[in-house]
Amino acid sequence: MPETATGPAPIAETAAGPAPTVETVAAIGAGVPDGRPFRLGFLLHLDSDLAPAVAYRQAIDLFVAAERLGYDSGWVIHRHFRQGNEHVSSPLVLLAAIAEHTTRIRLGTGVFVLPLADPLAVAEDAAVLDGLSGGRLELGVGSGPFPTAWEAFGRSVEDRHRLFDESVTRLHEILEGRPVNSAGEVLHPPGAEVRRRLWQATTGDPARAVGAAVAAARAGDGLQLSRAGDWAGRQSARRQADIVAAYHDAATGAGHEPRVQISRAVYPHPDRAEAVRAVTPGVRRWQSWAAKDRDAGGLDVREYLERDRSLLGPPEALAESLAADPALAQVTDLLVSFVPGVPDFEEHLRLLTATARDLAPLLGWCPLQDSRTHSRAHRPSQGIPPP
Repeated sequence: MPETATGPAPIAETAAGPAPTVETVAAIGAGVPDGRPFRLGFLLHLDSDLAPAVAYRQAIDLFVAAERLGYDSGWVIHRHFRQGNEHVSSPLVLLAAIAEHTTRIRLGTGVFVLPLADPLAVAEDAAVLDGLSGGRLELGVGSGPFPTAWEAFGRSVEDRHRLFDESVTRLHEILEGRPVNSAGEVLHPPGAEVRRRLWQATTGDPARAVGAAVAAARAGDGLQLSRAGDWAGRQSARRQADIVAAYHDAATGAGHEPRVQISRAVYPHPDRAEAVRAVTPGVRRWQSWAAKDRDAGGLDVREYLERDRSLLGPPEALAESLAADPALAQVTDLLVSFVPGVPDFEEHLRLLTATARDLAPLLGWCPLQDSRTHSRAHRPSQGIPPP
């Protein structure tokens, strides 16, 4: 996407001095233990025509930038075979690389397609990554949206709900340290801390969504909900609010602290018309491969954005929309993504900065006091100066 008139904020500037004070428009969130209303995370798509190696280096740089801006967490998507035009077939490997260039920001999967993997292998990789990162892994698991991935792994998508339930139960047991064989051997390194930071993405099936959320709550897992939208299989914000309420009641009833992560598409920009122009190439790109599934190919850009529930424009307008979102009343983790389409690197930096400095504070969020901690020695791949 083209660079906007405001221009991207250089990375070096994001670490220097406190962000400007922004008056709260309307706080959202259920509150988190550190006293803030919610934690702020960003979801990273790697949908681009860049070479995979270049996309991975950019991902590292974006996490470094987000850490300096005070983001609490960053999450990467999981896709096999470039499904969804993504480059991330192995998110835990990518997060391990990111871990070596950051010190504070939490590292999440949004979400790992668990039923297509061996839960024991996932647990081993997750435990090693958690050790490498200093206990920063947030492991989100789900069943994945692409039937052809199930075909490739020799499994039937018709069995996805049963296989997911079996896989997540097995993952729980392994992370909790139960023996994995007749010799009594257990996971090493231990996974007890990862177990406490496990999240489940609920199914979009309306007949199963509440039950799945309640099961996650009773297990002590966090709840992950994707973006609301007016597409087949996508939940409305009102429906998500009902799911969150059921989850919250079940978690508190079971004695667990509720953890609710909800994703929303935002594109802060002082000029909404310019923002629409900026996302148009991304919308057209998404329409080119998603039209068959989403019946979106014939829509103009503004109609697409409306059905996609993407929020574009001045931060104040976006904050008002988010504050009115019924699903966000009990959120503990707000996950922002800059879609449809994926911005180029410089625009991505601008969006990260605008969200952290101009948008999220309007909703009551602020970085933790130590959030300005500089990243480890980092060799930038995009000409970004180290701190």
